[in-house]
Amino acid sequence: MPLDDDMIYRYSIAPGAELMVDPLPQSKGVALGLWFPVGSAYEREHERGLSHFVEHMVFKGAGNRDAEELSRAIDRVGGYLNAFTERETVCLHCLIPSSHAVLALGVLLDMAYRPRLDAKEFEREKDVIANEIMAAEDDLEEAAQDEFFAIAYQGHPAARRIAGRVEDISRATFSGLKTFHEERFARGPIAISVSGSVIPDEIAALVSSSLPTSSLLPAPAFEPGPVPFVRARHMVKAPGSQVYLFTGLPIDRTIPEDDFWRLSAASSAYGESMSSRLFMRLREEQGLCYSVSSAFSLSRMAGLWGVSSSTTPAQFPRFAEAYAREARALHEHGLTETEVAEAVSRIRGLLELASDDPEYRMKRLARQFMYDGTVEPMRATMARLDPDGAVNVSEVNRLAMSLLDPGNESILLYGRLGTRASRSGSIVFDAVQSEPMDTSEEGAH
Repeated sequence: MPLDDDMIYRYSIAPGAELMVDPLPQSKGVALGLWFPVGSAYEREHERGLSHFVEHMVFKGAGNRDAEELSRAIDRVGGYLNAFTERETVCLHCLIPSSHAVLALGVLLDMAYRPRLDAKEFEREKDVIANEIMAAEDDLEEAAQDEFFAIAYQGHPAARRIAGRVEDISRATFSGLKTFHEERFARGPIAISVSGSVIPDEIAALVSSSLPTSSLLPAPAFEPGPVPFVRARHMVKAPGSQVYLFTGLPIDRTIPEDDFWRLSAASSAYGESMSSRLFMRLREEQGLCYSVSSAFSLSRMAGLWGVSSSTTPAQFPRFAEAYAREARALHEHGLTETEVAEAVSRIRGLLELASDDPEYRMKRLARQFMYDGTVEPMRATMARLDPDGAVNVSEVNRLAMSLLDPGNESILLYGRLGTRASRSGSIVFDAVQSEPMDTSEEGAH
């Protein structure tokens, strides 16, 4: 029976283990991802940084392969093996020619369930991670983003830095890491997403025979709950030559799917492209910054609409007034019909280009599932963006005018804040001078 390339094949391997396959028969490759509901927001106080630490350690060898053999097994067939840690997930993933899909799945499952955790490697990796954390602290934009989350999500584990702090890594113990891996990875829930030229039933049979299904837990061992957004406006001085702006507005994480795409269209028109309103008016027309962008995201913990940019201290007063003016105009008057139509067309075009990419489809599939347990074929998403579909100017503006009130924004100004810039931050944004947030006790509950 031929595969339906517009159908998602789902398999409940066991309670706590879900497999989703999105066939792409025309592709020469396959992308596979193992997704765990683990991350900095899912760590207890004494576990800070361990999600990211485990991500590092599983590359030190797994199953019958040491670290070199693990990498070479994928490299020699032209594949790509990687992993990442976020606030709400850890993902191990591989992109590989489709003829080697079984190899890739075996390597990923070995890394997740049979890693060669070694005490000497653990101690050596502490220095590597400490260097990574310090490099992030030296990157003002990344440091500012961490500071913004510490302010807006204060009182919740999501406020923490994803990799933890150097002191967290220093006091981590090998026994603690092994226990964390056993509880959250080896026995925790997992979502597996696959896209490419594969036979879904064959992948399902291999996963079923390889997963330790009898010991899996159906839910995460620690549930921190939804993020309580805090409206705060801070100015934090830091070394550097610019002032960084980060803003955020909370969005109800349970909004309907059509509203997700309406807000996506609003963000696209407002700040996500070179023809967007913010880019054209703040950069092209007034020369107030090099880059400015908006973003909208939704996860099982929180929804967030925000803007980020940077400018010189001398230009900041004009920049602040220009940004505040545009934020008010979006909320009070919305977007034009042309702006919305072009934003929807842009999103459709980006999805059409991405639809040939198995890695994009694999990640899209897992993020949908980990948000609310559902998945949607690409064709159904494209239908939402049809010219006569749900994403139209009246519906987009309804959300912009009801949800995007800049008076409710959390705002962080970070960097070189002299007298003029600080005065402007106080007048335009009602921001106050602050020391960097100390999140050492955040999330202790």
